[in-house]
Amino acid sequence: MQRVTHHSYSAIRRELTFDVAYEAFTHELERSLGIMDLNVAGRMATRPPQELRDHLQSFAGSSGFALFQKIDHGGLLSVLAGVDTRAATYVFGNGLIALEMTKVDPRAGLYVPLRMFVRALGPLEIEVTYDVPSTLLDQLASSEITAVAESLDRKVERMVSDAVNRANRLAA
Repeated sequence: MQRVTHHSYSAIRRELTFDVAYEAFTHELERSLGIMDLNVAGRMATRPPQELRDHLQSFAGSSGFALFQKIDHGGLLSVLAGVDTRAATYVFGNGLIALEMTKVDPRAGLYVPLRMFVRALGPLEIEVTYDVPSTLLDQLASSEITAVAESLDRKVERMVSDAVNRANRLAA
């Protein structure tokens, strides 16, 4: 027997524009992200929990996040559609922060890791788009998850701001 339930929810998508070169911003953004090893849980399944926690934490970069995946939309559009575009989606997060939410409600895993879309609007202008984490996760109606998600809101804002500031300093 199949049961289907539909839930509607509301989220806030934040779109920010900055006067900074796409290459400089994405370079600084990527520099602040560690690289996530997606196979770590399987390889370390028999290790002590603290060792796995320490290993997960080691993937985080200076932003506190690790890059899970980068999708180069610009490359695809340029090659396949003949549209010269510089744009990428970043899938990023922190396994330990995600654990704090998924242990309360595993459905939080639908929204973490997070996603961010960055595109060039011009030679020295970019747009950064992402869904505000706390607004995605509010639907789970958990004060524990909301508190963690609100801390993610601030971490993402700081990561973007720091990348913009570093990119602008390099350009100066």
